[in-house]
Amino acid sequence: MTLFYGDGKFEFINDETDRAYCMNAHKAITVTENWEYLKTFVPEKGFMFSKSHELDQIALEMRKDPISHNHSGASYAGIMRIMEFIAKNGIEEYKKHYLQQCIG
Repeated sequence: MTLFYGDGKFEFINDETDRAYCMNAHKAITVTENWEYLKTFVPEKGFMFSKSHELDQIALEMRKDPISHNHSGASYAGIMRIMEFIAKNGIEEYKKHYLQQCIG
């Protein structure tokens, strides 16, 4: 089954900073071609402390956009968990999950 990872716009996210963080990470994963990697990745130490060539590629690409300079370790880890969810479940499932949280 091929999952759709979205177009990277995240129009359904109202908070501008959260949307910008997601757009930045989505673009970095797409440019570095690491969606399949994230689909199977199981971070033993969480995203903050896990090391791999692929995660380094993603982080380096993310740093090209000034928005990523505002990340704390926790916000980076949180955004990467969102990207992991999208890699494993697709953008539509994430959108449903996100909107349910907003309503509920």
